[in-house]
Amino acid sequence: MFEKKVTDEQKRQMVKEAKKENKKAKKVKGEDSKALSILKTLVIPAVFAAIVVCVLFVAIEKNTAQEELKTTVVCMKEDVKANTYVKAEDIDKYFTTASVEMTAVPVTAIKSIGELSKDGFYIESTMSKAQMVLADDLAVKNEAMDKYRNGYEITSLKAESFVGGVNGSLRKGDIVDVYAVDPATEMLVLMADNVYIEEVYDNSGNKIVEDSEIGTAFTVYVTESEVEKINRAICYGGVQMYLKTE
Repeated sequence: MFEKKVTDEQKRQMVKEAKKENKKAKKVKGEDSKALSILKTLVIPAVFAAIVVCVLFVAIEKNTAQEELKTTVVCMKEDVKANTYVKAEDIDKYFTTASVEMTAVPVTAIKSIGELSKDGFYIESTMSKAQMVLADDLAVKNEAMDKYRNGYEITSLKAESFVGGVNGSLRKGDIVDVYAVDPATEMLVLMADNVYIEEVYDNSGNKIVEDSEIGTAFTVYVTESEVEKINRAICYGGVQMYLKTE
């Protein structure tokens, strides 16, 4: 047999074909690499974005569910003493709203500022800052305080006080009946009822600020008809005050 002889021209052609195939292979590989790069550039951020969206959606759903279990209630902006009268223009001074768990809200809770009377009302009990306001905490009428609506005077009186005694434990906002010892009979006599205590002081004339302190002097409201009786009680001495609890 005879071996076929390859001419130089054929060799050059074969080399050329080989280079062409190699170039085509590199081109295909480059296109595949480019496609993969594009895929990574587009898909990975898209997947990450989808994950973030899912997380946010779950968080929003959770927060929404939690908010659905809450309600708005009226609460105090600051500490307020019992028997404080609130005019319509002072409502924002004393009250605000807060969102709380429904399970913590009594049926009698006031839910909005709009429920508060625009004709004025009394805060019946001593209230603390952020305390929830219930319907029973407020009253449109207050027998003890309504008598002062037509005017009053302010005076001070001293009373015998001791640790654990009623006089010493009285505080701003309390309503009391004032008695004094009649020197003619040496008996306690009612001098004035439903008297509002405006402020309380100790023996040194300092305003009482702590529950443990003992009050000995009291600034009170008196109507025109009560002035003479309170003055007589001051003159008699032996003043004893009875705290009204209702």
